[in-house]
Amino acid sequence: MDNENIEYTFLDGLHAILRHWKSIIFIPLIAGIAAVGIGFAMPKWYRAEAQIMPPYSSNNTAAINGLLGGIMGLGGSEGAFTLPMMITPVDLWGAMVKSPGVADSIIEKFNLMKRYHKTQLVRTRKTYNNNLYVDVSGEGILTLGYEDKDPKFSADITNAIINLLDRILRRVHMTTAARTRKFLEQRLKKNEQDLKNAEDALLSFQKANKAISLEDQAKIAVENAAQLYAQLSFVEVQIGALNNSGVQFSPEKAQFEAQAKEYRKKINQLEQKGDALMLGIPIKNYPDLILEYARLYRDMKIEEIVYEMLRQQYEQARIEEQRNTQNLHILARAIPPDKKIRPKKALMGLGTMFGVGLIVILWALWQGYLELLRNKNPEHYKEITNLWRK
Repeated sequence: MDNENIEYTFLDGLHAILRHWKSIIFIPLIAGIAAVGIGFAMPKWYRAEAQIMPPYSSNNTAAINGLLGGIMGLGGSEGAFTLPMMITPVDLWGAMVKSPGVADSIIEKFNLMKRYHKTQLVRTRKTYNNNLYVDVSGEGILTLGYEDKDPKFSADITNAIINLLDRILRRVHMTTAARTRKFLEQRLKKNEQDLKNAEDALLSFQKANKAISLEDQAKIAVENAAQLYAQLSFVEVQIGALNNSGVQFSPEKAQFEAQAKEYRKKINQLEQKGDALMLGIPIKNYPDLILEYARLYRDMKIEEIVYEMLRQQYEQARIEEQRNTQNLHILARAIPPDKKIRPKKALMGLGTMFGVGLIVILWALWQGYLELLRNKNPEHYKEITNLWRK
């Protein structure tokens, strides 16, 4: 009989299973009990965990964060943070603890190469990362943990990782703050000289023309125009600070550039209307003397406004540079756990029972097929059995 005509039906398979029901029941059961026994013999592993909350916004530092937010998002300073691609500082911190720099420091401090019997640093890093636990909850809470056979050692490494991460963030925070402070200091010195020049020019003009002044309405209009120019100058300073600090892209920088574009657009509109400067009529129709005074007065007001803004930014940058508070807001430090993380004996037993049970069922079905084949096609049955014997 041709083996292609042999049909192995559901009933045939069911009969095969029933014939081997003892094996299907007892073999997985014995295997599961053995797996649980192995679990008891395996060493226990513990995982100590610590929780860190994300940086929060503070109204007290809103001004400085307008400039430093994109630069210092890494450091987790108190205030707004900005990182590209929807990456939060907490996500970045979780990646940092897996980096070779942090791993090598922990490996060296706790002599993990000797503890894990490794001869190569790269293999020790792999073991370190396998034992490391990093999780970011939906609320932004970062959980760090480390697994080891010794509960106290697990807690010590977890706390050491947090301390190392905090030192790194402090160093980044202070470095970026120092760069920003230095840039603002240089820009402030230049602005002081520009302001002095503008004041001297206005004073010379007034002396030469016997203290000519504008109408009250003209003064207000010129001050409004000066405010527009000052805002443009200040935004350009913000962009320059970000560029000087090495930031290539951030939402703050894009926002500043958009604001600068809008200010230039408004200024261009004023110029296209004959440099009216919001006075209601073009300034070119004013007497030349008043026009010159308006320009000098406007230049001085621009420098005054920019000076006040830069002075505030500079003072806040100095405070930020000297600030030595903890960057990480630690909700809970790691303590030696009293509950093991593995082996999970119940899971090992159930998993082994399921796996072995499935194998035994497939074996029973195969035996049923061979039995059917032996009865209906002995020649093909002999061919198959001879393959095993070979």
